[in-house]
Parts: sequence; structure tokens; C-alpha cells
Amino acid sequence: MKRRFFASLIAMLVLSTAMFGQGNANLSGTWAIDRNATPTGRGAGGINGIVIASTLVIRLSPNDVTVVSDTGSGQTLQTSVYKLDGSSNPVPGPLGWDTTAKASWEGPNLVVTTRRSMTGPTGPMGVDVKDIYSVAGDVLTIDRSMGRVTQKLFYKKGDSR
Repeated sequence: MKRRFFASLIAMLVLSTAMFGQGNANLSGTWAIDRNATPTGRGAGGINGIVIASTLVIRLSPNDVTVVSDTGSGQTLQTSVYKLDGSSNPVPGPLGWDTTAKASWEGPNLVVTTRRSMTGPTGPMGVDVKDIYSVAGDVLTIDRSMGRVTQKLFYKKGDSR
């Protein structure tokens, strides 16, 4: 009887550790920008060319993370699917740019690296943007970096309407 109990206890610990390593279920949901905490507008520390979404809807599955945002052309909805198998896949981006993304879990944080590339008049060029999504309570923080330029975005759980 004791062996079964300890075997069950060990199995539960292994399974809960494996589940935790697969991400953070608290990331799922609807998130609205916290305008009081997030600097916006010209000169507010934003990254040129990277639109700030006012609303994010995040859905998790074992294989990918889907983010629906209002950062499309004319603030229309745009859907990005980030695969969690280590591969790079196409995601929406600015017109004329090839945009791909790679995503992975680092503990409870989702790390998404987006590559934007195009061929300009002087040849190939590109930029990498790294977003780290972390959740504490009802606050989603996105730490964004493009080279040495950084930005911190704050979202509250719930719809902005």
C-alpha cells in the first residue's frame, strides 16, 4: 500500500512539473492595454514601426499559441500563430516585409522572436524583435526589445470595452 501511495505521489509530481514546463495557463484570455502604466505616443519609449495593440486575445494549445490583436492595417484584427516546436513560421507583418516568428516557453514566460526581412536597394536587410510575455496576477507584461531599444507594455485581464 505504501509503495502505491509513493508511486502515485511521484507520478503526480512528475506530471505537474511537465505541465508547468509547457507554459503558463494564466496567459490565456483577453488582455486590454493599461494606458496608465504603458507609455504611448511619440517619444514615449516605443519602437518605431512596431504597433502597440490595445487588445490581445491569447489562446494556448499544446502545440502553439495564438494571439489575436488589433494591430493590423487600420486597426483591424490580426492573428498570429506561434508554433512551440522550435520551428520558424510566417506571421502577419508590415507590407513588403517577410515576417516569421519562433516561440518557446522559458519557464512560465512565453518568448517570441520575430524576424522581419526584405531586399532593399542596397541588398538584404532585416530586424529581430523579441517579446517576453509574463503574467503576475491579472497583469500581463510584454518586455520588447529590438537591438538595444527596449519597451515595456502592460495589459490588464479583461476586455477594454
